[in-house]
Amino acid sequence: MYLKIFFHRDYHKFSGGHLKVWDYFSHAQSSEKLQPLIYFTPTSVWDDSNPWKNSKHSLLKSWDPTQADVLFVAGFDWMTLPELPNIPVVNLIQGLSHAFPNDPKYCFLSRKAIRICVSEEVSAAIKSTGIVNGPVITIPNGLDTSLFPPPSNFRNIPLLIAGMKNPQLARTLSERLVQSGIPNHCQTEHLSRQDFLALLGRSKRAVFLPCEQEGFYLPAIEGMAMGAVVICPDCVGNRSFCLDGLNCFRPNYSLDSIMSGVHIAIQQSQEQEVLMKFQAMVQVKKHDLLSERRAFLKILETIL
Repeated sequence: MYLKIFFHRDYHKFSGGHLKVWDYFSHAQSSEKLQPLIYFTPTSVWDDSNPWKNSKHSLLKSWDPTQADVLFVAGFDWMTLPELPNIPVVNLIQGLSHAFPNDPKYCFLSRKAIRICVSEEVSAAIKSTGIVNGPVITIPNGLDTSLFPPPSNFRNIPLLIAGMKNPQLARTLSERLVQSGIPNHCQTEHLSRQDFLALLGRSKRAVFLPCEQEGFYLPAIEGMAMGAVVICPDCVGNRSFCLDGLNCFRPNYSLDSIMSGVHIAIQQSQEQEVLMKFQAMVQVKKHDLLSERRAFLKILETIL
């Protein structure tokens, strides 16, 4: 007999947040004891970017969380739940903003749940609030590289600026680099995930511009996996895997510091670059999706 675990999504375009919920949905699917089912809001988009596009058999036609054996929530999914004292809740927390008192997600911390945080930085942030109701467990984000396009043998982009989250800084950085004689490809428009990964695979080096505070920031690991030398400024949640000078460059989050990081990356010897890419792949392997799956299913075993 399967135990039903309910998910809830309001899907309008692809994001890293939706990707991780999809990963956890897939983890539940891999279990012989669980039946993951998901409800989408009526305004949700069903296009090729939606990871659930081929999982229509798992869709809930209506949302009644009282019918679940376990509930999985992330972000604002809490708003769809009444008080459910007898149904265990697993809460995936992907951002640091949950710990900010002026953030609307802050109040959810006082509701009882097992909380999975995507980094030690996120775990420390929510624990520091003193209002968390339930255990806090860190499971670093995993990455399924089996679906990645193969990197190009001819990297025709000397420097990519992945500036979708900070387009103004990206354009300023691009202009400053051109003035310094450094050609670059500045990407500020949203791309499909496969197109973005292919772009990374054509790039010799890649500057990532996350939000100034992120819970993890998966694209930096994706850049490592696709074989680019990564320059990613400190955004708090990337400190555990963006190891400055070892597997990437992690300057401070300022224009001048990022510029300096780019110049240092360009001045690397071939031997230094090869070593950095090797260390980057070592880091990528530490974030395999199977480890994330095992940790999640182990948590579920304790509550079922």
